[in-house]
Amino acid sequence: MHDLIIIGGGVAGMTAAIYAARSGLSTVIIEKGGFGGQAALTAKIENYPSYKEIDGFQLAADIKAQVDALGVESYSADVTSLKKDGDIFTVTTSGESFSAPSVIIANGVKRRELGIKGEDALRGRGISWCAVCDGGFFRKKKVAVIGAGNSALGDAIYLANLCEEVYLIFRRDHPTATKSYMDQLKNFDNIKLMPRHIPLEIKGEKRVSALTVKSLDTDEEYDIEVNGVFEAIGLIPDNDIFGELAELDERGYILTDDEMRTSTPGLFAAGDTRKKSLRQIVTACSDGAQAATSAHEYLKMGK
Repeated sequence: MHDLIIIGGGVAGMTAAIYAARSGLSTVIIEKGGFGGQAALTAKIENYPSYKEIDGFQLAADIKAQVDALGVESYSADVTSLKKDGDIFTVTTSGESFSAPSVIIANGVKRRELGIKGEDALRGRGISWCAVCDGGFFRKKKVAVIGAGNSALGDAIYLANLCEEVYLIFRRDHPTATKSYMDQLKNFDNIKLMPRHIPLEIKGEKRVSALTVKSLDTDEEYDIEVNGVFEAIGLIPDNDIFGELAELDERGYILTDDEMRTSTPGLFAAGDTRKKSLRQIVTACSDGAQAATSAHEYLKMGK
C-alpha cells in the first residue's frame, strides 16, 4: 500500500512525484512509455525558465534523476483500469495492481492520427509520430511532415538537418506556429512548404515510398516520392478508463478545479490530460506541484 499513485511519468507526473516525496508521501509513479512524455520527444526547448536552450530528452532525464534521488518508486507498465472501493483506489496495470488512498492522473495525451489509406499497413515502416526518435533513420532521404503548428515546424526543422528534402504539408494558407519557429524556417532551403494541401494516401510495398496529396485550390491529386511520413497534427486525450471516476469534458479532457481536484475525492489530475487553456512544460510543472500538494492535504485531513 502506498500513500499516492501517480499515473504518468511526463513532466507533470514527475513534478508531482518530487513534491509528494518531499512531503513524506510513499509514492509510486507508473509510466507506460518513456519518462518525460512529450518533453522528451522535443529536440529543442527554448521557453523553460533558466535555460536559453535545452534538449528535451536531457531536461526529462534531469527531472527523472531528481525523482529517483528522492526514492520514488518507478514502474513501467500500461494502466488498464482505475477503481475505488471505499477510501482506497486500485490501479491495475498489464503486470500487477497498486493500491493507495490517493491518485494523480498525469497520463498526458496521445498523438492524433491521419486516418488515411496506407497508415495502418505501413505503421512502423516509414510512418512516425516522433522526429527526434526516428529522424536518424531518414538521413539524406526525402520525408513529409504533416501539420502546421509548433510541433510540425519543430519536426520539419529537426529533420531538415538530417534529410535531403522535407515537404511540410498543411491545409491552411499559412502555418499556425509561433514567430520563433517561422523565423527558423528561413534558414533551411530544403524545407518545401505545401499550403492548402491534404494527404490522401501513404503508399509503399514493404516501406513508405510515396505520399498522395490533394491541392485544395485545384483538386489535383498527385504523388510525392518520400521515404518517410511524420504526423504532427495534434494531440488528443486518452481518458476512457478514467471516465467512471473523473468527469470529462466533451473532448475527453479531465475536469478539475484550480487545486487539481477531480469530481472524486482523493483523485487528482495534472498536465495535458486535464482541461486547460495552456499546455506547456511550465504549466505541467505547476499542475504537478499543485496536485501533489492537494493530495498531501487530502491525506493529512483524512478525507
